[in-house]
Amino acid sequence: MTIIPLPFIPFEQGGKDLADSAAAFPLAGAVIGLIQAVPAFLLLLILPPAPAAVLILAVGFLLTRGLHIDGFADTADGLIGVRVREKSFKAMADSAIGVMGAVALLLLYLLKFTLLTSAGKFLLPIAAFYMPLAGRWAIVLAGSLSQPALDRGLGDLFLRNLGAVHLLKASLGAVLISTVTFFGLPQLIIPVVAGMVAALLLGLLLTRYANRRLGGLTGDILGAVNELGELGFLLVFYLVFSYGNYEAAIIRMVNLFAPFF
Repeated sequence: MTIIPLPFIPFEQGGKDLADSAAAFPLAGAVIGLIQAVPAFLLLLILPPAPAAVLILAVGFLLTRGLHIDGFADTADGLIGVRVREKSFKAMADSAIGVMGAVALLLLYLLKFTLLTSAGKFLLPIAAFYMPLAGRWAIVLAGSLSQPALDRGLGDLFLRNLGAVHLLKASLGAVLISTVTFFGLPQLIIPVVAGMVAALLLGLLLTRYANRRLGGLTGDILGAVNELGELGFLLVFYLVFSYGNYEAAIIRMVNLFAPFF
């Protein structure tokens, strides 16, 4: 999940240990979020939200070495740029970014930037903390409900061994981490929960589409799930706080996604 080394944790050959690590994905997301939130708080003491948001996005990119961003761009090239299944795999495997991937990345960062900036000095660090947690949780949900579209690569090893037990452990971790943070800021409960639900739903929508198009998921698509999950969290988190009517916002969100399931 990050460039932080963990030499004291051994990994055996095969996909079992890789899948078992999914239980810690929300924890990894919380670590990323903390590394983003603390600098965000400090930067906002001397900078306006706009440059602070850019620097926080840069921190997240460097911390993960663009792992999921790369998957998002490849997924856009494969699922939007072409329609034939085999050509989709070829487009996602190509190291060169295509037009669809470039435009998708631009729009993704523009949306993240504007939402973080609009959140203001109080909400920006909070959003920076929860955003990666939501995205990594969405990866586990999407992966546990799908099969690999290809029989090669880390994505194949991960998906073949991922199941309901891993999802349950990851979900318990995500809920526990969120609950601990709610003790100091109980007013965050509804906005954060609504954002998390949006992240999971967007991940499921992409998963359903990819399953129909490709017959399963790849590592690139899991990266795209993370990015869409982060964006979904930011969007709904911001909307709920902006409108203030939490109940009405949640009802609108449920009605928006209901036709797809």
